Amino acid sequence: MTPPIELPPPPPGPDERPWKDRAGLLDERARAMGALARWYLAPHRALLLWLSTLVFALGWSLAVSGFQFLVKGEIIEHVLGVIFLGLALGATVPSSLGVASGIRRDVFVGACLRDWAELERDPQTLPRWRVSGGALLWLGPSIVLTCLGLALGGFAVVADIGTESFGTVAGIGIVFAVAGALGMAKAIDYYRLVSRELRPDAGVPDAYGRDPYGRDAYGRDACAPDAPGPGSPYDDGFCDDGFCSD
Repeated sequence: MTPPIELPPPPPGPDERPWKDRAGLLDERARAMGALARWYLAPHRALLLWLSTLVFALGWSLAVSGFQFLVKGEIIEHVLGVIFLGLALGATVPSSLGVASGIRRDVFVGACLRDWAELERDPQTLPRWRVSGGALLWLGPSIVLTCLGLALGGFAVVADIGTESFGTVAGIGIVFAVAGALGMAKAIDYYRLVSRELRPDAGVPDAYGRDPYGRDAYGRDACAPDAPGPGSPYDDGFCDDGFCSD
């Protein structure tokens, strides 16, 4: 799947990375993550999810009523049942397809965002890609929607209501709970990326305690004068640009 609206693609493989040093990597990483995060947490996408949820819930209610009309056996009820089922299809099919398409794109963009984040850690570039208030916009209403769905489901189980009302209330409760869970999952995924960025340990050290760009645990260049020199048992002949001078 290609990135939507020309978003940055996933990071290149280890053998295809064009960055000469860590600064170039961090700059490209911050730029890519900024574009991906802004799309991932865009407010209009949250509004589309909630609107699709309401339309699907309406379609579910119409479908339950339509089936109830069909089983009554009268001609006029059969006609009403067909009309209600047609309206239900017109509401549930487009909304479900829209949600499915959104989920598919969210999964792809979220995976790209995590791949870029795993290349490095740098709290100083965090403000360049952090979406202020974006995750909270998704998290708060999603929690409310999930609680409302669970409350409706519990009410349908506990209360003494008819079969038609039970199907309507329980179905709407499930739809609300699922939509809220989707929003919470996206917000939590983003918060995990931010918390990972704020950890003190940056980079993945190799067997000699150096990060992928040849710096030791103190941030010194592996080929610097105070680093192990040629002939040292810890010298392997490589530094930031790929090779140390003879």
